[in-house]
Amino acid sequence: MKDIIGGIHIISLNFILSSILFLFTFCYMVLLHYAWQNRATPISISYGLGVMAAFFYTFGYAFQLLSTTVEHMMFWIHIQYFGIAFAPFVWIVMVLQFTGNRRFLKKKWLALWLLGPIYTLSAHFTNEWHHLFYRSAGLDNSLGFPLIDLDRGPLFYIHIGCMYSYHLIGLGLLVNLYLKSNKERKKQAALMMIGSLFVFGVPFIHSIGAVKVPIDISPFGLVISSLFYLWGINRFNLLKLSPLAMKKVFESINDAVVIFDTDNQLKLYNKSAKRLLAQLPDKKLIGHPAAEVLSQFPSLVQFIERSTKTSAAAQSMQLKDKYYTVHFSYVEGSNHQPIGKMFILHDITESIKYEKSLLEQSKQFEYLAHHDVLTGLYNRTYFEEEVKRKLAQPGKANAAMVLCDLNFFKEINDVYGHLTGDHVLMFTANCWREQLPEPSILARLGGDEFIMFFEHIASKETFMKQIHEVRSAFQENLFRQDGIEIEVVPSIGAAFVEEDGNDYEHLYHTCDTRMYKDKKKTKAFYV
Repeated sequence: MKDIIGGIHIISLNFILSSILFLFTFCYMVLLHYAWQNRATPISISYGLGVMAAFFYTFGYAFQLLSTTVEHMMFWIHIQYFGIAFAPFVWIVMVLQFTGNRRFLKKKWLALWLLGPIYTLSAHFTNEWHHLFYRSAGLDNSLGFPLIDLDRGPLFYIHIGCMYSYHLIGLGLLVNLYLKSNKERKKQAALMMIGSLFVFGVPFIHSIGAVKVPIDISPFGLVISSLFYLWGINRFNLLKLSPLAMKKVFESINDAVVIFDTDNQLKLYNKSAKRLLAQLPDKKLIGHPAAEVLSQFPSLVQFIERSTKTSAAAQSMQLKDKYYTVHFSYVEGSNHQPIGKMFILHDITESIKYEKSLLEQSKQFEYLAHHDVLTGLYNRTYFEEEVKRKLAQPGKANAAMVLCDLNFFKEINDVYGHLTGDHVLMFTANCWREQLPEPSILARLGGDEFIMFFEHIASKETFMKQIHEVRSAFQENLFRQDGIEIEVVPSIGAAFVEEDGNDYEHLYHTCDTRMYKDKKKTKAFYV
């Protein structure tokens, strides 16, 4: 009876071991989910791939323990080798990311790191052709259930050498990081090293036969390491942004960041600050006061020295040929007391240029809304609005309006062309502008028509004398261009508020009527 019970106990051992391994495949799934949640950091992705490698190894070995033939066991060993082959590769990638040696993760280096997994898979899956990875495979029933007994060949030990060379390289990088890091970083580096001993150390002991155990204890080493890493992840935030990663983030910020202590002495700055403040690359300036470090920027020094302990602030200022918004905030210690001042300088030069451009465009639009494009005089709309506004004001009894157009202007366009006609209009506008009595508002209504409004005139007689003097000036001052001489012959009609009323439309109509009377006389004179 005791023999039967003992036999049942021994025979069930493989099921117990398999159950333990199956249980931990679920642990790997939890770790994989955690890595996925933190996938924003590259090390989380490589860590997740490492978990997948451990999953293949553990899952495959769990089924191997339940297999009863060499063929079935070799099938599950093939599954395991997808994890075994890539585990060293994933390890070295994760360590390179963790230690900040990303230059060794470029394509040519990744191709080099992949040589190990490629060799292992090639040697293992072609073993049936050469039998140099495993010379032979048989069954071992010493524990009361079948285990595979493999006679390892030379290619297997080359695989072991490749695998552990990756481990040693990674350990060397971690030791170097540990020696140079602060306390928090040392804890993370130590965690990585200790965890790797379970991942690589246990398989190594089994591979060289240092411990005579028929069962492959390597997956159980992975189980221990998974528990260890799970604890470390929660205890030391292994997959969170490490201090090294934070430093890289700090250096990659496009804004210039400068940190002073509470006594305004320089403590830290990033690459963008070096580009802005040319003198900062001099490391000797660390510890020097802001007034000395930033002597070229007195406005910035004043802002730094005025910053108080109780509030954050922002100020826009010009430094050299650029504009910045300078944000100030305090850096707090573990006791929530200020231990430093951080200044972030955000370049707003392009925004300022854009605002100036909009302002210029706005001014141009405003100008175009009120002015005639050809002559630069006011246009009809502005003239009408402005004159109506002035007529509505008291004390305009001595105001006058004058309407003018050019005789024979159609003939000028027909004979000399419209371009010359435009030049004649600009010439006329300049003559009126230079010789009219002030104050006046001069506008072009369109075509060859001009209109003027005079707020104050001395008397009707004096004013008309002045207008006729200007008209006479056209006879003496001819338009000349490219050998062409043209006499500008204006017709004029005037209306006076004192005798014609202060209604805009009535004044305009009166001017128009009198101008056409003048036009008949003028044309008759020239004919």
